Amino acid sequence: MRAAIIAVMTLPLMFAGCSAPVTAVATAPPTATPNAAIAAEPELDPVIASITQQRRDQIKRVVSLRLVFGDSAPVSVTDVRLEAAGFARQLDAAWDHRPVLIQPHVAVALPITLTSADCNATELPRPASARITITDEQGESSTIELTDLPDAQLLERIRTHDCAVASLQDRAAFTLGADWRPAQQEGRRVWLGFVDIARNPPFGAPIEVNGALGSVLVDFTPVAPLPWRVPDQRQSRLPIVASSSGRCDGHSMGESSKPFVFTLWVRADGADVPLVLAVPTADLPTWWSLLATACDGIRQGD
Repeated sequence: MRAAIIAVMTLPLMFAGCSAPVTAVATAPPTATPNAAIAAEPELDPVIASITQQRRDQIKRVVSLRLVFGDSAPVSVTDVRLEAAGFARQLDAAWDHRPVLIQPHVAVALPITLTSADCNATELPRPASARITITDEQGESSTIELTDLPDAQLLERIRTHDCAVASLQDRAAFTLGADWRPAQQEGRRVWLGFVDIARNPPFGAPIEVNGALGSVLVDFTPVAPLPWRVPDQRQSRLPIVASSSGRCDGHSMGESSKPFVFTLWVRADGADVPLVLAVPTADLPTWWSLLATACDGIRQGD
């Protein structure tokens, strides 16, 4: 990571009898050249910066610019702009955040929401850069350019994920079937149904379902062994067995905020895409009834 401090000044321009303000950009003044008898002090980077992310933020597409200032006085960060190759006009995205006071030598993570991925970009990925605006204790404002920001390939992974989502949306649609019927399986009361899949030709690269996630109250299990390759045809169905997770107590039943929201992990274009499937509002009474019947069976078995 390289950092350079930029000061913005307004200077008069005199030309042909006319006067007009012009903005000049001046870099920080160079240090004096040491003589032969004095060893040169190493140049210290005033800011340590990197791009990070907590795993749970990936779907929200929020990353953090992690900063550590080496100066002896606190500064306020008033604006942050990230330039990331592979994301559409990221530099123009406003930083919607109040000023952040940063103490020296204290790491602070500033959130940045990524713009949409540019899936048509042909240039090779390059390290991200950032431009941050700060205000010191005297109220003077300056801009710091941060280049070659390390991110452990985080931005490229997010871009690959976003482009895989866009590609999958163009190629196939996954919806929760409407017909679910009660059944007995290995002594348990379950209900059976399908995930309906509609594909758009040409079918192209394979699409595979390689994982499923239920909710706090409901297990959501594909019948077919995983990974399951989606057939190369316009319409297909993935059979599902739904059952109680075993949490039938009143507290769990009453406190669960999303009892009938499930996730399929679908692999497309080299990335695992989480598809959220929610029971439609009109079908919720049916699902509550099926769950209640399954819980009655569990209680009777106890």
